[in-house]
Amino acid sequence: MTRIIEMRVTFILALALCITTSLRAEEIIPSEAQTTLLRGTQEQAEGIRIVSGEPDSTGHGPITYYRVPFTEGTFSATWKVEVDQAVLFVFDGPTRGKASHLLKVYVNGGPGGKNRNDVLTLITYDGSTTAKKNASVVREEYHATPGDWHDISVSFSGNTATITVDGKKFVATSSRFSEGIDKIGVGHLTGSLQTKEVKITK
Repeated sequence: MTRIIEMRVTFILALALCITTSLRAEEIIPSEAQTTLLRGTQEQAEGIRIVSGEPDSTGHGPITYYRVPFTEGTFSATWKVEVDQAVLFVFDGPTRGKASHLLKVYVNGGPGGKNRNDVLTLITYDGSTTAKKNASVVREEYHATPGDWHDISVSFSGNTATITVDGKKFVATSSRFSEGIDKIGVGHLTGSLQTKEVKITK
């Protein structure tokens, strides 16, 4: 009898472990094949990715795209710049006849040449198409000190994105978030941008 009870307990524990494992979030570190640099140069040293460059004729600086599609999940990274400037995190969905941008997060600034290094800017694109963008812009007071490492995570659940920068939370909403994320871009304007611990959890 005791032996039967022990076998049943062992079975229940094994089943619980299988269920826990299946429910555990999948953590993805983008591979080289999933990583594309537009503009600038790149190097890797001791787990730190260093992208350097200057704006091109269109005014855009270097940007790295990570193509790891997900619907609900979290992008997270640690970054550092030496010069006070806007760092961009852009989340693009599949085009499907619409503009691909779903969310842009600018830390220390925003789009355009105007210096707004004391704000975090959130841009969503409800109602946008490939022919016409319809952007909604929200600015929050924030400043990330250059020369220091900073943490960011952006979590998508339904129509809500929760952005956490160095422990401070911001929220953006859009009906388009449910379309899913196709790729994530991380960009800056000038000099070098260092990143590490880039991952997607879904």
